[in-house]
Amino acid sequence: MPADGTGSNRSILMLCNDRQIDRRILLQADSLEEAGWQVRILAMPLDAPAEDDPRVCRVGQAASQTAIRENRVLSMYRFVRRYLSMNGGVMRLLKAMAWRFLVDQERFYLRLFFDQARQMRADVVVAHDLPMLAVGRALATEFSAKLVYDSHELYCEQEFSRAQGRNWALIEERHIGACDLVITVNPSIAGELERRYQLDDVQVIHNAERALPPGPRSWYLHDRFGIDRSHAVLLFQGGFSAGRHLPELINAMALVKCQTVHLVLLGDGQLAAALSTQVKRLGLERRVFLHPAVPQRDLLEITAAADAGVIPYQAICLNNFYCTPNKLFEFIAAGLPILASDLPELRRIVSGNEIGQVADLSSVPSMASSIDSFFQDRAELQVWRETLSRVRERIDWQVEGARLQTLYERFR
Repeated sequence: MPADGTGSNRSILMLCNDRQIDRRILLQADSLEEAGWQVRILAMPLDAPAEDDPRVCRVGQAASQTAIRENRVLSMYRFVRRYLSMNGGVMRLLKAMAWRFLVDQERFYLRLFFDQARQMRADVVVAHDLPMLAVGRALATEFSAKLVYDSHELYCEQEFSRAQGRNWALIEERHIGACDLVITVNPSIAGELERRYQLDDVQVIHNAERALPPGPRSWYLHDRFGIDRSHAVLLFQGGFSAGRHLPELINAMALVKCQTVHLVLLGDGQLAAALSTQVKRLGLERRVFLHPAVPQRDLLEITAAADAGVIPYQAICLNNFYCTPNKLFEFIAAGLPILASDLPELRRIVSGNEIGQVADLSSVPSMASSIDSFFQDRAELQVWRETLSRVRERIDWQVEGARLQTLYERFR
């Protein structure tokens, strides 16, 4: 908190349409609290009770009598996602049908959130991602508050149906001009938002993580999976969902010539069982390993036990084309050289800072060749690690958090 207590009684309400609170949101809350703000977060309900950050409140199904249909749809969705891949074709079809025939994309979240949120008066309302933008505007009007829109991605350019994507774009166009501050995750998306909506001041706050303090090398992953300590571990971490090129990554490992390279997939999701079966079918049990998801607080320590990180995302939509996923910054914070698909923002950060390679990871043969090439020169790997020790002082949440605090100074 500032020494003079300036802004100590000022409050922020953050709105989140996800069940799992994104690391970006919690880090922002930390930084803003350090600057003297009081922060609360209102998010979607969890499937089962769980220990939450004390700043987090959950939308209650009994909170609004106006959201009966929306709550029924939400309950159906929570049931179906137990059995279907979140980003798979069937789930996308069901979502598209729900948005078209059962609920309105904008009113759905307004009805779910508004009645409960209006009891949480604040000086600043933050809409984290597009589904919260209309809710945020309505609340900012109700409270006579400032409105911040934090666009975590190019939301309307995901793998939606044409009608669904167009509707999201119209919602964004309708409300973005009412914002007092627009923030996003990288320069490419900032430029896209400025071009689309005639904005001139979209700010970038990267999804940086707090860098791990220097320490001895961890052999956790080697020891857990019985990997020789002279061998290399290539790590993917995140959700095991469709569209992330994970089956292709496993297939590529069958073609990798360097037998001292091992792949660890750290995470969970609907594809977990299928990926495990694939590993066994290809006879890769001694080369490819699945590690269950871990709490965010433990993630970086496990990440640092690998030798390099891989981001095999493909440009299946404009949102993916411009992606800078959390794992990119987690690899940097943990000091891992990175092998990534050659996409604009990944190239800017990985190649631009000389902390790894971007390559053609679009096919199984090219991915296998890229993995072999990446690990071929151990001296170059060491140079990337040494460069990372400097780069992660700049690409760090302490730096991004300070920038965020400065942006919010305008609302004192």
